[in-house]
Amino acid sequence: MFIGLCKIKTIRIVAVALLIGTFISFSAPAPRALALTTEILKPTDYTFSAGGTNNDPTYAFDTTVGGEDATYNMVGVGDNNADPTIEYHTWQTSSNNHSERRLYILYRGRNNGTGSARDLWSLSYSINGGTDYTIILEGLANTAKETSPVVYIPDDLDLSQLVVKISTFLVGASNNGHVRVWDVWLECDFTSFPLVGTQISGSDPIVVNPTTFTPQQEWTTVTVPVWHGEALSHIDAVEIKLFYDSAGTDPDESGFSEDAQTCAVFTWTRDGAPEWDISTVGTTWAINTSGCSKPSDAVLKGDWVFSLKVGKVATYSADAADWDVYAEAIDYNSATNSDYLRDTEMNWYGEVSVDTVSVYWDSVAPDTDFNDATKQTDISVTYIANGPYYEKVAAAPTWMGGLGNATLNTGGVPGSMEFSIKADDTDNLTAAQLISAYPTFITINSAGTQTDESGDEVYTNTLWLKLGIILDDTFDGVVYYMISATP
Repeated sequence: MFIGLCKIKTIRIVAVALLIGTFISFSAPAPRALALTTEILKPTDYTFSAGGTNNDPTYAFDTTVGGEDATYNMVGVGDNNADPTIEYHTWQTSSNNHSERRLYILYRGRNNGTGSARDLWSLSYSINGGTDYTIILEGLANTAKETSPVVYIPDDLDLSQLVVKISTFLVGASNNGHVRVWDVWLECDFTSFPLVGTQISGSDPIVVNPTTFTPQQEWTTVTVPVWHGEALSHIDAVEIKLFYDSAGTDPDESGFSEDAQTCAVFTWTRDGAPEWDISTVGTTWAINTSGCSKPSDAVLKGDWVFSLKVGKVATYSADAADWDVYAEAIDYNSATNSDYLRDTEMNWYGEVSVDTVSVYWDSVAPDTDFNDATKQTDISVTYIANGPYYEKVAAAPTWMGGLGNATLNTGGVPGSMEFSIKADDTDNLTAAQLISAYPTFITINSAGTQTDESGDEVYTNTLWLKLGIILDDTFDGVVYYMISATP
């Protein structure tokens, strides 16, 4: 008599595909929105060409804001009769393309006398390095704190050619007067929008690490380089979308939305709650907030790093299919830009769990053939896969008994102290296959297809037992169920 206890084992397998000749391409779509932004540029140096007072000349350009009135350069008027007296030059430069530049000077004249005895001064500027000057204001003596009328500077001017000049004119005896220059500055308008990935310099691509996606791997990172001309403090959100390109034709991301099998979206939002988020909720896709990072707000360019786990059924990229990554940055003016990383492969993933913990054959007579009396059916097995799969079975080669051990005969003709087992995922002996000795598996179904995240539960798995001449004993062994990407 054979009394056998079969313990079913759960197997989880990830198959890593070998990628040959993978080609990654990038595209740079045009900005979706534009926002006009103003930046302040200052001179950084001066030349004093007269005598007398010139106190704290750098105070005329010592801040990053325009129109600052806390510090000033004080230039003597009554001490000089000089043209020029002082010139401000060597302006800061910018990588932005300005659409308009406006020049201003914040000034005040004091103690320069009255009537015809007033000492005078003037403001002028040059756009050819000081060869020629254009008067802004002249005949000045004593004034309130005022900002000069706007002067429009050519938006394509090489700013090394821009010079602002104060000239002084002594009239009679010195009045010991002066002019105070609080600030000299340019207001420069430009169209500001973020740049993403290869748009920045051509050599800053979106990067996936590892270079292929593997479901449930802890963790996959997607690094998104972002640039902004005003500093990254002006970036309000960065989003990435991973989506399945079924034909390998590099489609636009707009045709894809969150789906456990084909698309996942992750976002960083300034002051967000949460800051790092995933919109593919209720799935096995996940974001690892402790592994995510963003650059300093103070720099112009930096990397947003998304740390994530790919969902179990993210579609396997067989043949021409692949996955694409789309990344978008949004700034404080709702200006956007985006980039793609194309042709990333998704590795095959499979998972099997056996819901029926054990089966039990009771009182099977020696030398009994395969038949309905020796079957154990309704064994429930759940398969989860992100692509086509094979259902496979194997058995432990030796089953332990109290009086001796029984050996699996894989040819179906068991002899003394031997047994054989057939298996199928249906209750159909004609379709059943002889089980091989573990770790060699035989296939009982070659037509498995991609599942959803709950898996494909098969209730009808069946095992049939055949005995040789065997002791009246109880034997304990293991049957293994396996999911595989290959036969």
